[in-house]
Order: sequence, then C-alpha cells, then structure tokens
Amino acid sequence: MNKSSVRSLRKPLALLGAGLSLFAAQPAIAQQTAPAENTTDAVKLEKFVVTGSYLPVAANSVAIPVITVDSKSIENSGNNTNVLEILRKTVPQFSGNGNLGSANSNVGSGSTNGGSQLALRNTSTLVLINGRRVAYSPVSSSGGYQFVDVNMIPVAAIDRIEVLADGASAIYGSDAVAGVVNIIMKSSYQGFEIGGRYGWTTNQGHQATRSMYLVGGVSNAKTSITISSEWTKEDPIFAYERPYSAQTFGTPSFAGSVNIGGDFYLLKPSITTPTVTPGGLSPAALVAAGTYSGPRSQGDQFQFFNLSKYVTQSIANERQSFSMAFEHKFNDSLQFFGDLLYVNTKTASQINGQPLNTTQAMKDIFAKTGGAQGSANGLVPAGTFGNPFNVGVTGRNRLVTSPRQYLDDTTSIRGVFGVKGSIADTGWNWEAAADYNRANQQYQNPGVINQPNLSASVLAGHFNFFSYQPISPADFATDAIVGTAQGGFISTMSNYDVRVNGKVFDLPAGAVDLALGSELRKENLSATADPLSQINPVTGALGWSGATTLYPFNSSRKVTSYFAEVRIPVLKDAPGAHLLELSGAVRHENYNDTTDPTVPKVTFRYLPMNDEFAVRGTYSKSFSAPTLFSLFGPSSIGFTTPFTLNKSGGGTVANLQTNSMSGSNPNLKPSNSKNYTLGVVYSPKAIKGFSVSLDYWNIKQTDLVSSIGTTTILQDVETKGAASPYVGKVHFLSFTGANPTAPGQISVGHAPDDIYVVDTSVNIAGVKLSGFDGKINYTYNADNIGRFDFTSNIGYYSKYEVTSLPGSAPEDDTGLASFANGTLPRWSSYSTAEYSRGAYNGFIGWRHLPSVRNIVTDEKLASFDSFDLSASYSFGSAVKYLAGAKLTVGVTNVFNKFGPLAPDIFTDSGVDTSAYGSMGRFIYVDLKYKF
Repeated sequence: MNKSSVRSLRKPLALLGAGLSLFAAQPAIAQQTAPAENTTDAVKLEKFVVTGSYLPVAANSVAIPVITVDSKSIENSGNNTNVLEILRKTVPQFSGNGNLGSANSNVGSGSTNGGSQLALRNTSTLVLINGRRVAYSPVSSSGGYQFVDVNMIPVAAIDRIEVLADGASAIYGSDAVAGVVNIIMKSSYQGFEIGGRYGWTTNQGHQATRSMYLVGGVSNAKTSITISSEWTKEDPIFAYERPYSAQTFGTPSFAGSVNIGGDFYLLKPSITTPTVTPGGLSPAALVAAGTYSGPRSQGDQFQFFNLSKYVTQSIANERQSFSMAFEHKFNDSLQFFGDLLYVNTKTASQINGQPLNTTQAMKDIFAKTGGAQGSANGLVPAGTFGNPFNVGVTGRNRLVTSPRQYLDDTTSIRGVFGVKGSIADTGWNWEAAADYNRANQQYQNPGVINQPNLSASVLAGHFNFFSYQPISPADFATDAIVGTAQGGFISTMSNYDVRVNGKVFDLPAGAVDLALGSELRKENLSATADPLSQINPVTGALGWSGATTLYPFNSSRKVTSYFAEVRIPVLKDAPGAHLLELSGAVRHENYNDTTDPTVPKVTFRYLPMNDEFAVRGTYSKSFSAPTLFSLFGPSSIGFTTPFTLNKSGGGTVANLQTNSMSGSNPNLKPSNSKNYTLGVVYSPKAIKGFSVSLDYWNIKQTDLVSSIGTTTILQDVETKGAASPYVGKVHFLSFTGANPTAPGQISVGHAPDDIYVVDTSVNIAGVKLSGFDGKINYTYNADNIGRFDFTSNIGYYSKYEVTSLPGSAPEDDTGLASFANGTLPRWSSYSTAEYSRGAYNGFIGWRHLPSVRNIVTDEKLASFDSFDLSASYSFGSAVKYLAGAKLTVGVTNVFNKFGPLAPDIFTDSGVDTSAYGSMGRFIYVDLKYKF
C-alpha cells in the first residue's frame, strides 16, 4: 500500500478503532441485531458465484432453485435475533421438528443445549458461512444432535441468506441432502451504522427482547475493512404465562402424595406433617380423621399438582458478538481476503424439580443397616421415617423451589484467511483458503438430586417424604441433597481448500466452463463430565438423579475431498431453443473412519423461446456421514424392557427380560439420498417487475441411522430362527456367544439371563418425500404514488413417508401432527406486501399454516394465521441531528394467535410451539442511525 493510500485510510480507521474500543470496554452495550440496509447493492448482470455452484453465473441465469432472504426481508420479518426464527417464518420449507430452537418447549433441550438447528423440509441440511463449512455444535460430543448452531450467527452482520432447495453433496459434501443454507456476511461496507431495538409481548409476563449493534466499514481503491458488533438479550417464557399451557397436569409425585399399590392418597393441605403413631393407622382411619383424602387412581391424583409454574417454553438467550471482513488487492491478479467471528451465547431453560419417591432411599437404607431399617422392596415400613400408615407405602415429594435448570455458556471463534486471483490472459481464476472453527460449551445442570445424600438425609431423620416441608433450611444447606451436574464440550474444525475455474474452450453456443478443487477437513469432538454424571461401572447407577447421562469422549475425523464441475452450453438462438445449457458435478470424499462416497449431480436449463420462460431441472445423489459419537461413543449395557414374547410353538412368555447392549457402532456408513427437481420460471416482459416460479422436488433417503428395538429383534428371531435378518444380533451366554440356529430357541432351552441382545445403531431407516415450491414476486412503481412490492412463498408436501425397518409399512406424516416429525402441514405460505415512498415505508406480512390432523386422536386441528405490520420513517437533512436516522415501529402476530391444542403429542406445552410460536403478539421499536 502506498503512502497516499495509508493517509486516505487513516481517519476512517481511527473511527473504526473507536468502535472496537467501545465494544471491548462495554460488552453489555455491544451492538444489536437490527439488520442494516446494504447501500452497496446494485442491479447488474455481472457474473457471481451462487450457492450450489463454483462456476460464476449471471444473476438471471441460475439453473438451480435458490431462495434469497436479503437484509430487507430480514428486517421486515420482525425478528432480528435468530436465523432459525427468520427462516421458519420467511421460508415455509423450514417445517417439522427438525427445526429446533428457542421456542421448543424443552423438547430436545438436552440434544441442542440452547442451540438452533435448521432442517429444510425436516431433512438433513448443510449450513455454510460465506460458502464454507462451520464447526458442529459442541453438544454433539455428548450424544446430542449434530448440527450447526445458527444461534451463534449475529443477525446484524448478515448481508443475505441464500437457501439452495436441492441436494448438493456433489458440490459441498456431507449433509447437503435437502439443501444448503449459505449465510453471507456483510463485507465491503462503506460508512457506519448504529442501532437498537426494544420489543415486548403483550401477553402475561411481558417478555422483552433488547438489542444493540454497530456495523461499519472503511475502504479505498485497494483495501476494505468491515466490522460488526452486536448484543441481544431475550427473556424466557414460562408455561403458566400462556393460556394453552397454564394448566398442565401429569404426575403423582409431589409433596403430600402417597400410594399403596394403585391407591393414591393426598395429605390435607392444612397439615404440614402428619403425626406418626406407633405401628401407624389404617388408610381408612387416616381418611376418616381428615388427615388424608382418598383412595383415588393415579390419574385422579394428577389434578393436585400443576406443572406449569417452573417450566420454560422459550429459553432465555443472551448473545455478544464481533465480526470482521477484510480484503486487500495487491494488484489486478492477486487479492488477500478473510473474515473473523467471535460469539458468546448464554442460554437458560428449566423444568420442575426432580420428582422424588422413597423406593431407592429405602433400598439404600436397608443395605446400609443390614436390614435393620428400610426395606428390600423399596416401601417405607409402617410407622417409620414419617409414614403414618400401618402398611408399607411409597412416599412422594418434589423440591419445587429447586427446579432443574439447563445453563449453557458457549464461546465460538471462526477465522478464514485466503488468497485469490486470476491467471493473466487465460480467463482462469483461482482461490486458496484456510479456516479454523472452535466452539467451547460449558454446561451446568442445577437442581439434580444426589441420591446417596438423599438416602443419608432420610436415615438421619432430616428429610421427611411425607411432609409439605420435607427438610429444614439448615439441613438442606448441609445435607447437599441438591447439586449441579456439569460438563464441558468442545467442537473444532479446520479446513483447507483450493479451487480453480475458467473457460476450457468455446462451442458455438458459448464457452465451456470448468471448476476443479480439493479440500482437507479435520474435525474433533471432545467432552468431559463430573463423576456423578457418569454411569458407575460397578453399580450401574447414575450418581445424579434427574441429570442427563454424560461420558468423557474424544474423537477426530479427517476428510479429503476432490470435486469437479462443468457447464456446457449446448444450444443458443436455435429453432425451439433460445438456450439449452447442461451442467455436471462430481465429488469424492475419503474418510478415515467410514466408507468413501462418490456423488454426482446433473443440471439443465432450457429457454425455448426467449429470456421470459425457463425450464430447469436437476438430478443428484447426496449423503450424510455418520456422526463421530454414533461411531465411537460409549455403549450402554443393561437389560431389555420386559415384554410378552409370543412363542413360535404357541403360548407366551410373560415379562421376558434379557441382557442388552445399545449405543455406538463403528461399522456405520453414510446415509444416501437421490434428489430430483424440475421447475419453471416465468418473467414476462409485458408485466414489468413480475416473476413466478414453480419447482417439483423429490428426495429418497436410505440407510438412515436408527436402532431396531430389542422387542422386535427377540420376537423376530424367536419366530424365524436363523432366517431372521436379526439373528446375528442375538447371542447365548455372552455378547459374542453363539447365535440361534432355529425358531423357538429364545423361549426354550435358555434362561433369560443367558440371552444377550445387541441393539446398537445401524443403517436401517428410510424416508421418501416430495412436493412443490412456489414463489411469486411483483414490484410496481407508480409515478407520484410510490413503490409496491408483493411476494408469496409457498411450500407443499406431496408425501413424507418414513420407513423405520426394512419391510415395514411406511408412515406418511404429511398433513399430520405426529411424535416423529412434529407438525408437517400439507402446505404453508408466507406472503408480504410493502409500500415505500420517499422517507415512508409500510409492510404487511401473512403467515398461513392450514389445518392438520392429530395422529393420536385423528382430530382436525385448526389452521393458523399470523399477521405482521410495521411502519418506518427515515429522517432527512431537514432535522440536522436526525439526518440518517430511521425509526421503525412494528407488531408481529397482530391478533395474538396461538397454535391448536394437541396435548396427546406435545405433552410439555399442549401446543407445537416450534411450529406456531409461544410469543403471541409482539411489539417492537427499532431505531438506527447511519453516518
């Protein structure tokens, strides 16, 4: 860089430094997420690289279905904190329970640890930042889901989001089955913008969202630097604060509850602790005296304890971030580029305190006292340990003021550095880069029970299961009954890639373009856990009661990839073929821990008459590599769930229980898929600003990782013997012993203790899904009136068929609310209308989900409609100190609608909050200032 260049950057860089100092000194005021408008956008037909290809293409020549959510669409969505919620609203194809995030009502909370997972069409989806991979969430090292946590991506730093709705493993490798989400961060930004938001719900609790941000950039002819800093904070929503979940029942385990077999009794609320007489009193006498009410069934006992008070429906979420993008041009043929991202997120959710009963305590006391106290059957003997009954009973309790909390503190860093350029006078371009990603998550789980300490407290007379106040504050502090489970999880990924692209030769219809490349990727997952979160190898027990089982884990993978892509213009300006273009791609990946897939992709684009009407289509194969945890995680050894075996010769064996092994399987291979798309795009010149597209898509997945189930294995082997496909999973005398050779050997000739079943993860399941995607855009400029923009995005499922086992009947979950896939409406849509004139802007958004059927009751659940409104005003130079400011006031879900009730399926909340949301009406005020 010459001296004049340095001088030209000096003043802007000083301002940039001031912004960085502000962020470093005041993290609590870090910057927000309200997306800034990109003033550098230009309407040009220059060639660029679009998601789904490494070959540059003109903006109007894309042959693959790509949905773009630009910064304006992000702003209009009314959500400026989370990529998942933005896409779930604006792109209806993100449906089903594979899309887990802040509003998941604690469903899958131990599998996401506060993260946000994307699943286009409820199927495996690859997430990229600026076209490159991102490390998986650290929770996958504990056996949680494997996904890229989009909650760690600051919305203020996003320029646009490109959603490729097609398989793309031939371009990007593993996970690109349903498609790709490519999050493009701001770069080459000129000027500075600061902004903030305050928003709140009008429902009970008035949960609030607060955010602040700074985006800025400086540049000259050779160098550009863009920074972004953001701070956001969202309050949690509790179940009791929403009408559909304010009354939630479903447990007999709470203070005052006692059962004798199937008969349940409840201590009178005005009696803190029942009086115990020597030998106890009969149940009838205690009821007659007014000490207890009952007897009643377990279901009837539920009515006395409302679960909603301490349960969160949406998580508390706080995020701080800083990002930077930079470029420096050495000359016309060589350029250095890079980007940096630092994010810290803190999330919190909780459920009720651990339900307690006397069973384990009585067994522990019986063993410790040599049978003098307690009992071997887990019942509290008459007249002992606070039991007022004259028979053995099960006492129940719950420490409601010690809810089980799930606290996650995650720090993510990402750095990309590369060089790119052109080979002079050849038309060829090249690029080489290295990136490193690391996510470190500290997990705490307060509110879990230390069972040995609880048993000791009962034996010492400190903890009384039969009291509404089971333990004094002093004893609670010293007995250490309630504790905190802890774990630490780390996910890292480094990637090195090199690519070249250019013209190979010319054909009559145009140039043949070729891209070649190679990548080397290294991934590592590791986990640590406190001793009580691990299964005791001697006793087989977990030290914490109510905690998630954690295991120390450390595993790595190395992947080497080679890929090629070619685009061939077949016809141009020929009769019946204004343009016909074919593209092909292939990718091969070498894994050090599983099989090595090679996958192709073929694309065509056909314009029969002119540029107004295009037909496009693709065929591809994709794959998802098995997770490191599913390959090398721990195995669990225990016993099968008791069941009734139907004997091959007639009759049954009741309550059969055998040895079992479940968990990881080092022989897993990648799951595979075949993808087809066929679509049309129509942009008539006679209707300026209008375009419509319709695409058919079809995905067939095979070899998905699942487990068979010990009941299925044992019954099939009992019936078919050596002819059963599962015979290799049943052994005699040990897990490596002989296999059955004939039907009936499970029920005859071997004691249950001599039968060993292996039910580890296997490649066995499959899914077939298909449907249509439609998009309508229309922009109308009316002289002296203003500009009108209309859009409608529609997603439609023809089928979503899940086959759990080979030969089993597929289950089509389309149009259903189900356990397996959540809410999958037959179709859904998001439509918008926007008006702008000068300094004024108005927006209306409409999200529609049609009715679905409850898979349990076959009840028709009502449709759902949510409307958003916003209005903005940009201040001009007339007001000196407000020039460059923009004020936006908006309301999402104007009519305060909630989803239909389906408590049979969504037991925690009664409603699928991941599909319909739990916020209700939300009012927000945004203010931003450009300078």
